[in-house]
Amino acid sequence: MDDEESMDIESLKEKLKAEMLQKLRKEIKKEVLMEIYNELKSEEKETIQNKIAHENHEIGKYESDSKGELVREGTKKEKVLVQIKTIMKVVSHALKYANNNIPKEYWVEVIGLLSGKFDQKKNIVTIEDAYPMGHGNAVYAEIKDYKNFVRAYQDLSSKGQFICGWYHSHPSYGLFLSSEDMGTQARYQKFWDKSLALVIDPTQIDGNKLGFDIFRANMRTKKWYKVPFLIEGNLDAKSLPGLVDFVNPIVEGKKIFLEYDESTSG
Repeated sequence: MDDEESMDIESLKEKLKAEMLQKLRKEIKKEVLMEIYNELKSEEKETIQNKIAHENHEIGKYESDSKGELVREGTKKEKVLVQIKTIMKVVSHALKYANNNIPKEYWVEVIGLLSGKFDQKKNIVTIEDAYPMGHGNAVYAEIKDYKNFVRAYQDLSSKGQFICGWYHSHPSYGLFLSSEDMGTQARYQKFWDKSLALVIDPTQIDGNKLGFDIFRANMRTKKWYKVPFLIEGNLDAKSLPGLVDFVNPIVEGKKIFLEYDESTSG
């Protein structure tokens, strides 16, 4: 293969990539941005909370790893599908409280619900939506007001969905379940034994990694493990940063992602 032919192939790859990204942006704009827009409001209050030294992140991680090391298990027959809309809502929420416009020592975790459907015959879990519920401090977040949980539950139930898990962020300190996360996951798996935990580290969205993983816990051994998943649509690690740039105006405060625990005012 000569240099000219090689350049033609590379040009074709770049063209196809650009076309795919443009198609994805149109899908996001139509299917997601209007929905996100309806969950936004102007907000002037301080969103930075509870400055905690980042040394605590690493300590927490090592403690968690020693108590709940990664165990690869789970049924091969199970399939987990994640819709693009879910990913963009989780990414936007995580970046709202951990981005380049906020000093790193003020980054905080966010938390929310995952909703979807379960095909029992095919053993397929489809994560169709995400509901941002709140934000906490640098190493911990919890749902503060369970009235908001009820509101979200009513909304997702009206769509024929159910709560299939939860998500939270680990801004800059990796993808795993801490001991506190294991406690939360235990509560969700008591509700439904196939419940999933999506953990996102927005600093890992770099074109090579998606920046999130999905986990479940073995409650007998008290250890967590990764759950393989597929993304519905043409989204991959290479195209995700382009979509993040597309929704950055939301993250930067032009239209701020509405959390259910902030929705009581105007």
